[in-house]
Amino acid sequence: MKDSDWEILYELYKNPNMTKVANLLYMTQPSLTKRLQHMESEFQVTIVNRTPKGLEFTEEGEFLGKQAGEYLEFLRKTKEKLKEYQENSEGVITIGSSYTYSKYTLTDVLVQYKAKHPNVEFNIVNEQSNILFRKMLEDSIDVGFIRGDYDGAVNRTLIGRNEAYLVTREPVEFDQLPSMQRIGYKTNDRTRELLDGWWKDWFGTECPGSMVVGYIDVAWQLIHRGLGYTICFLPDNFENTYDLCLTPLKRKDGSSVIRNTWFIYSKNKRISKVLEEFIAYIEGNFSLKGR
Repeated sequence: MKDSDWEILYELYKNPNMTKVANLLYMTQPSLTKRLQHMESEFQVTIVNRTPKGLEFTEEGEFLGKQAGEYLEFLRKTKEKLKEYQENSEGVITIGSSYTYSKYTLTDVLVQYKAKHPNVEFNIVNEQSNILFRKMLEDSIDVGFIRGDYDGAVNRTLIGRNEAYLVTREPVEFDQLPSMQRIGYKTNDRTRELLDGWWKDWFGTECPGSMVVGYIDVAWQLIHRGLGYTICFLPDNFENTYDLCLTPLKRKDGSSVIRNTWFIYSKNKRISKVLEEFIAYIEGNFSLKGR
């Protein structure tokens, strides 16, 4: 018998109604009847009797209905176990990572991990953190390294806290900034909120418009050439290639402007063995709470 026949038999055994089972299995009722007759012919028994009250399973039919349930459960467990073996031996993890985290940190993390897990492969998705968070909720990525605080059905581990800086070619006072050219760059909405909030706290106005470039690297190059300034968060291992002036942003009350970096994964998605090991590695080696 086909696996689909066992499924038909089990569904009929649970709910002896030809019309309902045909609809459930997306079949026509004549097709369902034909399959049932084929089963009876193969086993040389009568599985059901048609009565004015509906279908009634014979003694042999009752036995086959129970066997169908056991067979389908056996098949499910077999497939699940084989998938587990496959996932344990090799796997692909899709990682969402912000641009700057990928550039300054992620490569070292993955090289170290792959040295101990050579069969694991990685797909890297570079995007702004707000987009990555949405992809996580949509199950488009397995794990994420994102900048800023987002709420949703995810598990998260704090892996970084970075301070914001005013970046200029020469030292300047904050009060000089309204008269200077600001250079903006592509970033996520939470980062933009933090930086715009600093401006409003210091100057009491909305953050002014700016020249906009693609990535922060381009802004640094323009600043080096004397075309303006930017405010941004810098990674711990930032290399000041252009010998720029870095002034920590301070609010009026003297507090620093800080952005969190999180490692996240879904609360709802099934976690494979390969993914479970990677998650444990990140949480065990990079969590700020564990240091």
